[in-house]
Amino acid sequence: MAPVRLTVHIPPDSNPTNTIALITDLAANPGHSFDSASQLLEYLSVQGIGSRTEIHSTATSLGILDRTEQAIHLSADGLALASVREDVRGDILHFLMYTGWTSNAPTQFLQSWAYRLVCDQYWEHGTVALTSSYLDAQVGEVINIAQEYFPQIGVSNFDEVSFSRKSLRGAHNWLEAVSPPVITGDGQQPPTFSRRSFCPPELVVLAVAYVVGQEENALGIDVLLTPEKRESISKICLIDPNAFDRVLDWALPIYPHLIAPGTTAGFYGRFVRLHQLPELKDVVR
Repeated sequence: MAPVRLTVHIPPDSNPTNTIALITDLAANPGHSFDSASQLLEYLSVQGIGSRTEIHSTATSLGILDRTEQAIHLSADGLALASVREDVRGDILHFLMYTGWTSNAPTQFLQSWAYRLVCDQYWEHGTVALTSSYLDAQVGEVINIAQEYFPQIGVSNFDEVSFSRKSLRGAHNWLEAVSPPVITGDGQQPPTFSRRSFCPPELVVLAVAYVVGQEENALGIDVLLTPEKRESISKICLIDPNAFDRVLDWALPIYPHLIAPGTTAGFYGRFVRLHQLPELKDVVR
């Protein structure tokens, strides 16, 4: 019997370039829908976007495509992404990829689980040269973590974990799309990951809402940004923790209908107040 694989592989064939091309094309024809995935992929192939099944499956898992029994079409989030400033789209896609996996559905969208892990590993280094030896070691580390972690959450019916250097290429595709960049290189030396000192306010608001919104009854009250919350938000935003307050201060006046400084002040730290949990359409400006 063939071994059962836990596929946490991040496919390079679905990436920000062809995902954004898909969004742009379908948003220009908002009534366009497809009877099946094969019909969609045939259309994307004709448009020069690509014909790999991973493009469709990843876009669906990201929430960019809606699939019903009747048709496949661009979702509300997909339409919102088409309206977001071009230089921010890569950061929004990074957010969707980073936050897409949930332990409530532990065997779905596994590439998101692996992507989050890879991002966190790089972030924890602060700055790291992505040499061949480092990446080889990282592949083994991701596999080991998956083998230990998933049985702990009730997923144990697998013999091996599918993850490789090709998977890391897939992760780097999404990381290379953010702006300001976190992966840089001159082609002469191995590329380097470094935390950044700024990120788009759209990402900041989504990240704060994602972290704070996991608490019950978090809307409309002052929520303390504990060290743990600040770190979680910094990881999502790929920023240096020392830049956290400056980045948040930049975002707050841009989205006063979504988030505001907390009214509480005191010894324990900084508070924020969420007015609502934003959808992608709420951060379009």
